[in-house]
Amino acid sequence: MNPLKGLGVCVVLAGIVYALTKVEDVALLFFVLSIGIIGVSLFTYAASVRRRRNDYRVAGE
Repeated sequence: MNPLKGLGVCVVLAGIVYALTKVEDVALLFFVLSIGIIGVSLFTYAASVRRRRNDYRVAGE
């Protein structure tokens, strides 16, 4: 069990709250965060597809 896991979540939440209080244009912040999340998701999906194809090729199927 990792006792620091909960601390990391608290730090992330505190960072979000701090950013929301300091940023003037919250809508732009959410837009940029959304674009970032979509980009990371697409990259992860593409890597997963590439890995799966490689695994099938190595397995000989």
